[in-house]
Amino acid sequence: MSAAGAIRTALLRTVFLLIGAALFLAFGLLGLSVAAVGRTTAHVFVGVVGVVLVVALLVAVSLFPGVRDVEVAAARILLDPDGELVEEPAEPRRHRWRTTWFVLAHVLLGGLTGTALVVGIPLAASELPWYAAVGAVVGILAAVAALGILLARLAVVCLGPTDTDRLAVAEQRIRREHGQRMLARDLHDGIGHALSVISLQAVAGRRVVDRDPEHAAESLEIIARTARDALDELDHALGVLRDEPTARLPEQRLTDVPALVASYVSAGADVRADLAEPAGIAPLVSREAYRIVQEALTNAHKHGDGTAIVLTTHFGPALVVEVRNGIGARATSRGQRSGHGLAGLRERVALLGGKLEVGTVDATTWVLLARVPLGIDREPRP
Repeated sequence: MSAAGAIRTALLRTVFLLIGAALFLAFGLLGLSVAAVGRTTAHVFVGVVGVVLVVALLVAVSLFPGVRDVEVAAARILLDPDGELVEEPAEPRRHRWRTTWFVLAHVLLGGLTGTALVVGIPLAASELPWYAAVGAVVGILAAVAALGILLARLAVVCLGPTDTDRLAVAEQRIRREHGQRMLARDLHDGIGHALSVISLQAVAGRRVVDRDPEHAAESLEIIARTARDALDELDHALGVLRDEPTARLPEQRLTDVPALVASYVSAGADVRADLAEPAGIAPLVSREAYRIVQEALTNAHKHGDGTAIVLTTHFGPALVVEVRNGIGARATSRGQRSGHGLAGLRERVALLGGKLEVGTVDATTWVLLARVPLGIDREPRP
């Protein structure tokens, strides 16, 4: 820190101490008035009780709602603490007495600062020789700077986070990052699938626009519907990012897989599906399994060689989703498929306690195999 920065910090901390001095003066006058009653009545006990009452009043004030917020805000601006301060602690009760200790320190150290500046400096200037007065003033200012440093450290101790607060912040950060990853994964799966379908339907419509206008019109309708769904999903995601309430999108499940396959077949893709009846599947598993199938078909179409895509689902102790397709030139040149799609699939399968296997079984065939345990015994479909 530069000399100018150090001086500025010391001045701001002195201002914070002077705020405590003002509070010390207010409560001190109240205590003096009570003590004066004790002297008038010649009862020392009255004066002692007055001091105790003033301290109790100061403690009670420190427990008022909002006092901690004011102290934290002022400490951040004026004290420039080296550590983090907490405005909304995870366990407010654990912070009540810590706040009280800081308020007491603020008022008492502020009282010392005010006394030193208002009484000590004028007294030294009037009673001591000039050289001694200069030394005394420098010593008083150094003491005030030291009190500012002490109070800044006390702010971190008394107003800083506890272990519970740090854990709560870490959990909140993890939840936020997890939500962002899930949102990115859902956008990749949903928008990627939509673009894949639009691409397929556009190519199919262009090929038959002259000889089969009706089929071309159907392709255009599918393109429009898919684009609207993708825009709705994008609006929903942006609303989540902006913390705006949005209508919940309908969630596709395994029962919607035949329609998903039909959208590819109508666009001219050769998809051969052997789908087991998804009866009795938990909604969460069914929803995530649909996403797995969706991403697998999108991946197969994007990187395949245009030959048949074989989709199989099977239910037993585990849900098994298998997709086979020929390896396209782009996938072969890269050696393996990469990107966010497979990473998202691995996250989905792992969250369900399952396992995802992807890779080549020979030089021409790519296989994606996902197994998700169902926790129940089911008879395989004949």
